[in-house]
Amino acid sequence: ELQKAKTAKDESATAAKDAETAKKNAVDAGKGLDAAKGAIKKAEEAAAEAKNQAAIAEKAAKDAEAAEKENNLENVKSQVKIADEALKKAKSKKNEAEIAAKIVKAVVAKEEAQKASDEAQKACEKAQKAHAKAQKASDTAKAVETFKKAAEAAAENAKEKAENANAAAAEAEGANELDVAKKEATDAETAAYDAKKEQVKAKIAAEVAKAKVAKEEADAAQKKAEAAKKIVDKIAKDSEVPEAQKAAEFATETVKKATTAATEAGKNAQEAEKSPEEAEEKAETSDAVKGKADAAEKAAGEAKKASIETEIAVEVAKAEVLNAEVKKTAQEAEKDATEAKEQAEKAKAAAEEAKTHGEKAEKVGESTKAHSDKAQQENKNAKDASEEAENRAVDALEEAYAVEAHLARTKNAAESAKSATDMSELEKAKEEAIDAANIAHQKWLKATQAATIAKEKKEAAKVAAEKAQTAANVVKDKAAKAEAKKAETEAVKAAVEARAAAEEAKQEAAKVGASKEPQETKNKANVEAEATGNEAKKAEDAAEEAKEAAKKANEA
Repeated sequence: ELQKAKTAKDESATAAKDAETAKKNAVDAGKGLDAAKGAIKKAEEAAAEAKNQAAIAEKAAKDAEAAEKENNLENVKSQVKIADEALKKAKSKKNEAEIAAKIVKAVVAKEEAQKASDEAQKACEKAQKAHAKAQKASDTAKAVETFKKAAEAAAENAKEKAENANAAAAEAEGANELDVAKKEATDAETAAYDAKKEQVKAKIAAEVAKAKVAKEEADAAQKKAEAAKKIVDKIAKDSEVPEAQKAAEFATETVKKATTAATEAGKNAQEAEKSPEEAEEKAETSDAVKGKADAAEKAAGEAKKASIETEIAVEVAKAEVLNAEVKKTAQEAEKDATEAKEQAEKAKAAAEEAKTHGEKAEKVGESTKAHSDKAQQENKNAKDASEEAENRAVDALEEAYAVEAHLARTKNAAESAKSATDMSELEKAKEEAIDAANIAHQKWLKATQAATIAKEKKEAAKVAAEKAQTAANVVKDKAAKAEAKKAETEAVKAAVEARAAAEEAKQEAAKVGASKEPQETKNKANVEAEATGNEAKKAEDAAEEAKEAAKKANEA
């Protein structure tokens, strides 16, 4: 009987030890997961109870030894009964602890399978996004569709495995027998393992899809950069503006960057696709593929950045040319305004001339009001045109300053693009550059329109000045004609009077000659008659000259 008690004690201790091991296994297998805490707690409680029962069995064995020394068989049997009962309970608790440990494994496997399924689904979505980004009907789109389908299939399989693991874990949690729990835990772990395999497949498919799309995007960015460079080069060549040439040189650098990045993206995409198929189930393989895909995506980003910088260079070149042109336009407008002012001064002088000669004409009875008024009106027209030309020249200059300000905006956008770290910043810089260049173009148009008006007004001032001068010349000629006519009339009158006086003097001399006056008196009368005749001749010559002058004035 004593031996029975000792055996029960030893077996109880072993059961307690096994329960403790099961508890530790449960804790280790739990990996800190909340879902496993319930089963771990059961294992801990079972191990503690097994230990408690082992202690009871140990005490019963000691008490049995004491009873044996007293030769008390009944007491020994009584302690054997206690030890056997404790052993039975210890074994039961050991079984509970081991079942709990298996449940922990099943629960953890279920969680891992679910996680693998979730990750596979994410990979599937990534592949779907990559497919959506691929250019429609391109070779890349066709290839990516294959990888998308592979990722979708893997995600679906992973989901199925996760459901299997979940079912196995549920069976394990309800198991009362260790063998059943063990089997269900193994099934759950197998399902989790399979789910992880599918997860890796999905990730590899998604990453390869991502890499191929990155290559396509990099190639597209390179083409855009090259197209933009051609535009910049043409702008620089056609305009011969040094600043536009600098933009073209910068575009050459950015195109080189885009080309290098596109090559790098292609290389990484190719390496990602060539991942060893036999190693598909290894997580490190999917990590390697992801590394290549990330590198391809990074290179694509660099190509896009270089492409956008090249596109911004187009806007900078445009703005530089507009700025150079608008400066010339403003200078031309200022020159035209100055010329218009000079023409207005000429018109003013002509109007003054018309006024002066008009007054002279009025004095000799000739009206020149119509032509004088015409000269004054053209003077006003020239003045108005001059003022308008000056105002438009000021407008052109203001618009030129505005163009320069928006050129500065395009340059600032180019600098922002250089330091940009993500696509949103790059796109924002590009939009800013385009907006600034567009407004600069609008301002250039306004400056050109203002300068055109200034030139038109200069011409108008010139025409008005010419008309004013023409009117002034008419007034001058009319005044000269009137004065000549008056002079002719007066000269003829004087000649007639002089001739009459000469005839009278001649007759007087004849009378004196026939009279008995002294010879001296006769001589004096003859001298006076001759002098009067000479004066008459001079008056007649003057009259002829006045007639000739009047004739010329009339012809003029």
